[in-house]
Amino acid sequence: MPKNPLEYKIRFTSAARKAKALRKIGVSGDQVVSATQITPFLKGGRGGLKAVLRAMRFSRDPVVGRFLAKHDCLGVWERQNTCWEAIALAAGVDLPYLLGAALLARRDDATTRANLIAICRAPELMKKRIEYAMLPGGWRDRDAIHKLVGML
Repeated sequence: MPKNPLEYKIRFTSAARKAKALRKIGVSGDQVVSATQITPFLKGGRGGLKAVLRAMRFSRDPVVGRFLAKHDCLGVWERQNTCWEAIALAAGVDLPYLLGAALLARRDDATTRANLIAICRAPELMKKRIEYAMLPGGWRDRDAIHKLVGML
């Protein structure tokens, strides 16, 4: 522990910890500043970076795999406080490619979730559709059911 209390405060500030985290992964602050900024795009969506990261875990893309391997080897504080640009640079990943892969992973995740909801609700939806098809004005529902079962 340093004898000078001011030195102690400087050593453990957030900026100092971030600089140490960057040094630990082998990336300079200048590299991060000059890199393509993808984090703002990914933060903006519903669920933020956590949702994108969760979706990326299902990706089979090797570039996403390299990013996740580097991300996961960091400590908790470093994962939460190091921008994705720095992690991607440390993993040797092309930032625009990673942005595209993350968006595709998020889209696939959203599609899978929507399909799961639709599959789980299909019996109730079909029951309601049949109820409406039996009404005098239910010709659209009748046509849809006929198409579904191959009668039209």
